[in-house]
Amino acid sequence: MKRLFTYYLLIVCCAFTAHAQYQLPNSGFEEWEDVSYSSYTGKEPVGWNSFLTGSGTLKSTAGRNQLEIMSESRPGSTGSKSAKLFARKVLFSIFAQGNLTTGCINMGSVTATDANGNYNYTEIGEGKNNQTFTGLPDAMRIWVKYNSTNTEYPYGKVSTILHTEGYYQDPMGNTSKITAQLVGTATKADITSQEDWQELTIPFVYEATTERPAYALVSFSSNTTPGQGKDGDYMMVDDLEYLYYSELASLSYNGTEIFNTEKTNYNIDAFYEEDKLAYTSNGKGATVTRSYNESTGLLTLTVKGDDWSNTNLNQHVYTLQFKPFTGEISSISYNGTPIEGFAQETNHYYTVTGEYTKGCLTATPQDEGANVQYDYDAATRIATISIPESGKDICYYVKFAEEVNAYSSKLVIGMAGGFLSAPVQEVGITDEKEGTVNLQLRNFFLEGLGLIGDIFVYDVAITADGNISKTDNITIFGEMGAELGVLPLELTGKISQGNLSAQLNISWNTLPITVDVYPLSTTSVDLTDMNCEAAQIEQARQGLINPNCIIYTNEGTTVADETENVVVGKSCTKLKLNKSNDISIPYAFTATEASLARSFATGWHSICLPFATTPETLGAEQAQAFTAFDGNTLTFEQVTAMEANVPYLIYFAKETENISLQNIDAAVTVPKSVTHGNVTFTGNYEAGRDMEGLYGVAEKDGAQYIMRGGAGSTLGSTGAYFTVSGSEVNSLHLRLDGIETSISGVQTGQDGQAFDIYSLNGIKVRSQAATTDGLPKGIYLINGKKHIVK
Repeated sequence: MKRLFTYYLLIVCCAFTAHAQYQLPNSGFEEWEDVSYSSYTGKEPVGWNSFLTGSGTLKSTAGRNQLEIMSESRPGSTGSKSAKLFARKVLFSIFAQGNLTTGCINMGSVTATDANGNYNYTEIGEGKNNQTFTGLPDAMRIWVKYNSTNTEYPYGKVSTILHTEGYYQDPMGNTSKITAQLVGTATKADITSQEDWQELTIPFVYEATTERPAYALVSFSSNTTPGQGKDGDYMMVDDLEYLYYSELASLSYNGTEIFNTEKTNYNIDAFYEEDKLAYTSNGKGATVTRSYNESTGLLTLTVKGDDWSNTNLNQHVYTLQFKPFTGEISSISYNGTPIEGFAQETNHYYTVTGEYTKGCLTATPQDEGANVQYDYDAATRIATISIPESGKDICYYVKFAEEVNAYSSKLVIGMAGGFLSAPVQEVGITDEKEGTVNLQLRNFFLEGLGLIGDIFVYDVAITADGNISKTDNITIFGEMGAELGVLPLELTGKISQGNLSAQLNISWNTLPITVDVYPLSTTSVDLTDMNCEAAQIEQARQGLINPNCIIYTNEGTTVADETENVVVGKSCTKLKLNKSNDISIPYAFTATEASLARSFATGWHSICLPFATTPETLGAEQAQAFTAFDGNTLTFEQVTAMEANVPYLIYFAKETENISLQNIDAAVTVPKSVTHGNVTFTGNYEAGRDMEGLYGVAEKDGAQYIMRGGAGSTLGSTGAYFTVSGSEVNSLHLRLDGIETSISGVQTGQDGQAFDIYSLNGIKVRSQAATTDGLPKGIYLINGKKHIVK
């Protein structure tokens, strides 16, 4: 019974590799294996199948065909074998041509050839020796040696068909099953007989699709037309290779073609603009990468073949030298004055004091002829300077800071409980406007990170007594500040008597940064939240101008034995104070040694100390406390012990320069006021307190008085003063316990002198007066100053 051989060329998953497939395995036909079929038993190249087809009434007949392993050495080949396929008689005078393919041969009942005898259709299914392929080659190169005795059909054929998942169905069959997509083909169907090996390079022709292939169907035929073989026809094949091109095919700039196949380096007298460059590659799957060096103006184009890998560097490199367009600014001026500290390579952020107006900034581009663009954001008061045509994202920023009142300050900066630095800087505060001020902290610096930038806090609330506060999210103006991004901020502080005290709490990625702002004359610095070493304590002290300043540190902090005014935990080795500077003790502590630099001449003095002591300890003869006032006489009583923060009169029998003490308990400095009647006696820790209109112990003409201070009179810290409510003092007496004569009493008037009194209209109402007693209630002018009579 005649059997009808029907074949399918099945293409399934690659049996050779799981990686991207750019070449076929066993493409040199060096590996062979034994095979056994009903029509043929012999050897075939691994990964390949042989078959033959008939003609005429047998044109649909297909079967296995015998191959020969050729050991003929082809010149230039690295291998020693090739494959020989030849025609074979199938019936009477009918010869079928020989074929070799990457597909599989199956038996079935479906006609596998069309009317023209084409057989290059495949169905996906189970089988073996099926070839996956994912490359996009530009040409197929194969060595062939061909012989044909057929004068009517004298041609051999080689072919590669690339397609996607699915199968090719015979056009004569069921077209509804066509699911694969043709990607490209490389076919040569006019190979003629030659005695020697010939090298064929066959270009691929691709379809209009973006799909990559999944399979390659490769076939070699000893005759182009099925069934037209002749006895003696054969084709030898060797070293199949797919070529991947990696060169430019065109190159133009600004619409002008500049490509030359002999050149890889080009000079272009223009600044590089990306959208003006155009190019194509001669490789179907080739990629082109750009690399532009902004500083040198050199553009590098690297064309990589589709088969490029780290081990197969199939590429060509082209360079285009443009004019080096830096996109940078070489100078910036504000209202004709160069901005101080301009450095184009290291800093792009600058702050000037003043207002922005159109044309106030002048920037000079480093690239001659480049156009500078200026943009201003009124909300942030920041101008941005750039050169868009450079194609570079380079910007310079100018911040317009407001006029401020400058407060010389000591900044103690900490991060996450650690000490960073303590620079002396100016902090600026604008004038109050509608209950708010703006704060500026220029050149903010963090140890280890360097310059961060300028801190600007706007619309800070301020109360009538000078308290300031603001909760905000800020971006520090500067290179590093821009990298840090938006930072939450809490600001509190106080402006009082020309001094600024404040704290800025900043959160950086949940990491707390504290900035404590102290006036240089501060009386204390709190370092208890920071783990400080001795050197850092000294750094925190540097720049402060008040020698009475007390520095508080954590328990366990190590300091030298001779260190002065440093409290470790709750104890201080040496406390050293003087009357010429303010004194303030915010937290109590004990001091092993204490000293007060104050000169006491022989006689009476007012005194108020931040620790309890005795007159004897101070080297004084006695001390007296204010105990009564009956409207005419100030009464004092002698004491043997003196309380902290309480004012006293103290008498020294001899001149005393300094006071030294041992083991004292320093109290929080809250001066106490002792009031009897309309006279109040108050301690003082403020250096240079203005005594005009206040009463204190003073000497005149060799005698001591409790005297009313005039213009320019002051009182040092650790002293005390009297105030009198109501009318001016006319005549007072002084009674000291156990003292008959010493202080001569209370001298009335302005330094004991008579004065004229005027109404607000400038009319003199009393001449050479010593008191305002008896005047009607109202406001009067005395020595050019207003006085109220109640």
